[in-house]
Amino acid sequence: MIKVISTLYRNPALSPQEFREYWENVHVPMVRAALPGLIHYTGGFPVEDNRPWQPGSALGCDGIVELGWPDEETMVRDMGSPEFNTPEREASSKRLMDIDRLQAVVVEVVDGLTS
Repeated sequence: MIKVISTLYRNPALSPQEFREYWENVHVPMVRAALPGLIHYTGGFPVEDNRPWQPGSALGCDGIVELGWPDEETMVRDMGSPEFNTPEREASSKRLMDIDRLQAVVVEVVDGLTS
């Protein structure tokens, strides 16, 4: 599997609760519908944690998302498709997050390192 893992920073015009509600109820269904080859979609919200070995706010982000495809070819096709790159989806992304702060990495999932 190939994944894109991204740290999301909310659009400053949204409260943390508005960010979460819009992401879950509007943006996720839109993205899932636009990426037919997607086999994995998970997101999470940082939890404050004062343990010195696991600071929950170390990244300072508002959310983390993982998008997964069976292979790189499918990912490239989906992410470059006209169905994904619509003005509506782009506007939704801008409404949801601070696009300039978005950070992402593409990783290959290695069998034996996951459970």
